[in-house]
Amino acid sequence: MRILKELNRRTSIKTKGVLYVMLLIVVIYISVSIIVLSSSRKNLLMQRKQFHLSIAEKLAINASDAIISEDFGFLMEQIRQLKDSGQIKNARVIDKRGIIVASDEVGNIGRFDRYLSGLLSKTARPGDTESDDCSISLPIEIDGDLLGALSLTFDTEREDRAFAKDFHKTMLQLFYLSLVIFAFGIGGSYVVSLLMTRPITNLSKEIEEFEKEISYTDRGAEGNSLYKDETEQLRQVFYHMLETLRRYLSEFRRVSEEKERLTCMAAIGEMSAQIAHEIRNSLYAIRGAISGIEKSKENAEVQEYIEIIKDEAVEMSMMADNFLRFARLPAPSPVLCNIIDVLDKVTELLEPDLEESGVHVVYDRDVRLPLVMVDPALMKQVFMNLFINAIQAMRKGGRIDVKFSTSDRWLEIHVRDNGPGIAEEIAVKVFQPFFTTKNDGSGLGLATVYKIILAHHGEIELLKSRTGAYFLIKLPLQNNSDLTVAHVGRKNKATF
Repeated sequence: MRILKELNRRTSIKTKGVLYVMLLIVVIYISVSIIVLSSSRKNLLMQRKQFHLSIAEKLAINASDAIISEDFGFLMEQIRQLKDSGQIKNARVIDKRGIIVASDEVGNIGRFDRYLSGLLSKTARPGDTESDDCSISLPIEIDGDLLGALSLTFDTEREDRAFAKDFHKTMLQLFYLSLVIFAFGIGGSYVVSLLMTRPITNLSKEIEEFEKEISYTDRGAEGNSLYKDETEQLRQVFYHMLETLRRYLSEFRRVSEEKERLTCMAAIGEMSAQIAHEIRNSLYAIRGAISGIEKSKENAEVQEYIEIIKDEAVEMSMMADNFLRFARLPAPSPVLCNIIDVLDKVTELLEPDLEESGVHVVYDRDVRLPLVMVDPALMKQVFMNLFINAIQAMRKGGRIDVKFSTSDRWLEIHVRDNGPGIAEEIAVKVFQPFFTTKNDGSGLGLATVYKIILAHHGEIELLKSRTGAYFLIKLPLQNNSDLTVAHVGRKNKATF
């Protein structure tokens, strides 16, 4: 069994296909040949018996006429012709007394034939015959009256030679047919096997090319498989690709972790530099104020310098609070929540700012959305930051559109305004901590938004837009059919 399995692996599908088809053709050919030859032999034997019977019946008709007219010349001539043509070997005709009245041997005429007379003595019905492969005997009668009987012996050796000739011709035809079947079978099986294995071979090559692309190495001698079976080759290539992918993913994971550490260190370094810069500026101001206090002799000037020290200390304290608030952002406490309710709360809190700036927040409050597992307080902070940035960007009024869409995994929230937008060269930096284009900005608003969304296992990105800023937020959906929110049944002041 093990040897057969190994042989199967080392044989290509094309070769096995041809062999299997040939084996099937041989089995079918042998079966059909046996059936055809057996049927042909049976038909030939039956035809020979029918031929013998037809000769005997014709001769019996002529014999009945000869017995009635007692003129046996024509009957003897017919017997002689049948014998000369080789259709019969000998013949005897008797009358109802059992006397031979016609025969291929003249010396037998007038003799008593015991065998045929015995046939007459039987209670034979019309049409009864006694025959074997080489002879046939039957009564001669007219309208049920027995007139005599006849016996014919046929030259079976000559007939067997003719039979063998016909049988040989049939076998030769079957042989030619087998050559045609084998030729078409081999060609057809090869073409079919080639058509079946070509996709497998192409897939194996594509996997090898893909493996080279991701591994940047050539397998060389390893790529030459010992097996000829295309499915076995595909299995080897596939498993080799899996090993390469595992190594690649392991390396990718290591590089990603290292990159993440370097990114964190870079972010910490950047934040530290920003904090150090701000602290240094404040310290310069405090040192200058202290120097002024030391030199000043008037209380008014001393009080002015003290106010400067207080202001700088407050700014340093606020900066430290912002940094700590960003660094110590609490972990979300998710509950099943309807995003529409969060947006309602945010627009309610920002209503004075929206009215003062002439900005309208537009979203469909009647839309049916699936519930999501989020922390409402943190999500409120997300939309507060996005809306405040849009309000500050649109000094002369504008519009903030919020639209929703769903997929198999995500609830997608599209937040878009019609303000001046964000330049492409700074779009990649908007989520970095302490990056801001505002003179009085902390640079932690969008960084906080990014951190909150990631904490909810979601995604946020800034999309390209011809006008305004366009943010796409993706929140993961829960695998629960009961989380679809009911119709809200409220109307917003502004709708799409």
